[in-house]
Amino acid sequence: MNVYELDKQVLDYLQKRNLISRYKKAKEYLKKDQLKAVQFKKRKPYTEGKYYFRITRKYRAIGVFDGEDFIVTDISDHQE
Repeated sequence: MNVYELDKQVLDYLQKRNLISRYKKAKEYLKKDQLKAVQFKKRKPYTEGKYYFRITRKYRAIGVFDGEDFIVTDISDHQE
């Protein structure tokens, strides 16, 4: 599975919080289909078709599938 960002805002958010290297590492796990390593799960409500994966304990990347590719649309502070 390939992982892409929807727009530059996602990368700006990560860069402001010094999460770029951890995000890239999580993306590599997804590319290797190691979904449990990043706790890749479907987000509630399940009918929306949104998924998320763990970047750190605090942050999650949220996105949708576009065929074979996963597009990250947002980064969420999991603790808020």
